Amino acid sequence: MNVSLLITIGVIHLIALASPGPDIALMLRFSARRRAALSAALGITTGILVHSILSLTGISLLIQAHPLLFTLVRLAGAIYLGWMGWGALRAAFRPASKLKAANGGTSGNGFWAGLNTNLLNPKALVFFIGLLAALVGPDVNWLTRTALVVELFVLSLAWFVLLAWWLSSPWVQLRLLAWSRPINGLCGLLFCSVAGSILWLLVRSPSV
Repeated sequence: MNVSLLITIGVIHLIALASPGPDIALMLRFSARRRAALSAALGITTGILVHSILSLTGISLLIQAHPLLFTLVRLAGAIYLGWMGWGALRAAFRPASKLKAANGGTSGNGFWAGLNTNLLNPKALVFFIGLLAALVGPDVNWLTRTALVVELFVLSLAWFVLLAWWLSSPWVQLRLLAWSRPINGLCGLLFCSVAGSILWLLVRSPSV
């Protein structure tokens, strides 16, 4: 087993996990209810697990190499992220009495929102292709590949569960509730900007 490879990819993945993006924005959106936040964390982690498996088995490269299929994946991702952004922007203008309900969601909604946000984000697909294809050569055995999948899953689950627990704690919620409108607005703008950048790339280079 290639331990140095595991450490390198683990460190890069942790940095990527902590970087602001749709996954962090989604956790903020579902943080009002701990159960929903934990479900969203599990959904995001499941999406990362799928991306890891697809990348390490070469399926993601096949998707990227097929222009029509990759375009459909990017289009679906842009539509979903745009829809999430629109929901967040609408929540930013709701009456204060409805903000907690709008932000909290249910545990079932949290899981599927987390899964879809990560799985349908083509930038996540490209990230995993770039990370794993660049560092995991054909000489890496299946024991190391399996260990990488487990490592990425465990690191992701630990990070997002801890984040969900922290964000849903009462003292953090008191502060988030006071800033719920701007947070929803920023989350909505983030989702919409990612969706817009995907659509822009599709318009400029639809076959890339």
